[in-house]
Amino acid sequence: MNTNENITQADKDRKKRYQKEKLVMYLFKGGIISLFSGILYFVWLNYFNPFIPTPFYEMGNYLMLALFVAIYSSFVNVYGGFAVGTAPVSDLAFSQIIAVGFLQGFSYVMFSLLSYRLVSLWPFIGMFVAFSLFSVVWCLTANKIYFSIHIPKKTIVLFGNVDSYYSLKNIRSMKNRFNVVRTFNCEKTSLQELFESLKTVDAIFLCGVPSDYRNEVVKFCIANDKVAYVKPKISDTIIRGGKTIQLLNIPVYRCKRKDNSSLIYQCVKRALDIILSLIAIIISSPFMLGTAIAIKAYDRGPALYKQVRLTKNGKEFKVLKFRSMIQDAEKDGVARLAKDGDDRITPVGKFIRMTRLDELPQLFNILKGDMSFVGPRPERPEIAKQYENDMPEFALRLQVKAGLTGYAQVYGKYNTPPYDKVQMDLMYIANQSLFEDLRLMLMTFKIVFIPSSTEGVDSTQTTAKRQNDGNEE
Repeated sequence: MNTNENITQADKDRKKRYQKEKLVMYLFKGGIISLFSGILYFVWLNYFNPFIPTPFYEMGNYLMLALFVAIYSSFVNVYGGFAVGTAPVSDLAFSQIIAVGFLQGFSYVMFSLLSYRLVSLWPFIGMFVAFSLFSVVWCLTANKIYFSIHIPKKTIVLFGNVDSYYSLKNIRSMKNRFNVVRTFNCEKTSLQELFESLKTVDAIFLCGVPSDYRNEVVKFCIANDKVAYVKPKISDTIIRGGKTIQLLNIPVYRCKRKDNSSLIYQCVKRALDIILSLIAIIISSPFMLGTAIAIKAYDRGPALYKQVRLTKNGKEFKVLKFRSMIQDAEKDGVARLAKDGDDRITPVGKFIRMTRLDELPQLFNILKGDMSFVGPRPERPEIAKQYENDMPEFALRLQVKAGLTGYAQVYGKYNTPPYDKVQMDLMYIANQSLFEDLRLMLMTFKIVFIPSSTEGVDSTQTTAKRQNDGNEE
């Protein structure tokens, strides 16, 4: 297949337009990085460096500037503050403000250390407020300019069954990015018919499509310069996490359980769990004390409760949490998740669930070694069994130790369907590294302030599994 012959003039024009969008966004990103770093550098150069015991000179000053750029860029990228066009303006602004907060916090600590004293907080508070306000203006402006030059991709949706069709329903709500012109059921559409339609659009979404059919579509898209968005199956995620090796002249993926990962990684991760949990326990102890008093004062019941959960290789342990529900919330013996508007949740419980204060006692589970800071969330044995009856792949989450946070917590919600949770947990397992663990811990700081991430399941459900949720598509 000659790729050049299949790419039309319209495709070339579209590519130029996307390149223009990228260039404009690069200029915007470079502008805000340069502005914030430049202001901090000016403050450093004129108000701090001349008065420290050992002033920096030319190369030292350039190093400080490079640090400002690196720290701000790193945090804003971790939190998605540059995701113009793919995230709501409110989310962009919130991400920018968190990054600005870390930048100012780092600058304050560094300037104090270099000055051998605690410097005044007010200049940093003033810069934080000013930078935050400018970040909001930047997000509004960048978003407006992006969509003034962006033309939504003409898009086709290809699904394999009703369940997979509903899993892509949110695509239609992203009208600024995707203009869905046609929807096909692969069971009723020939490849030739689909290919003819693909020639007239920019992109295609695939979900629940059989592998042989899907592979032909993806290859056609690559050959004809069309964008294919593929929702992976669990088996795809597992293969993606395999190690690429060469057996003689045969390239293969080697896929195996991840519970025997690098000994160095396991030792460093455990050491970080111990150190960080001790620090977090000390810092959060006033909040834990206040939470315990509030729960006790409300109904005189116990502040803590223990619940059996599953960790690595199906081992059971008792997780610690602050009690957010009435006493004997499951006196009927039925294991169930919290629902939207659940009347079992107390007023104090609503607040501590929203602010994640109910999770703080799990720091002691981490210190003990039952859990890690990062890993798949531990599930109750009864609920895990229900999920595994319909979806045996759910047990694959237990390849590694359970965690306080992970992909499913950062990118999903409390009521995310179990199939999607498995996907996200397996993505983490496939990409385990100290850098990824640190990134997810930083991302968790952001979702603490997003109320929608704690939404309960529907009133008709006892678990996060919806009636139409199937297993491998």
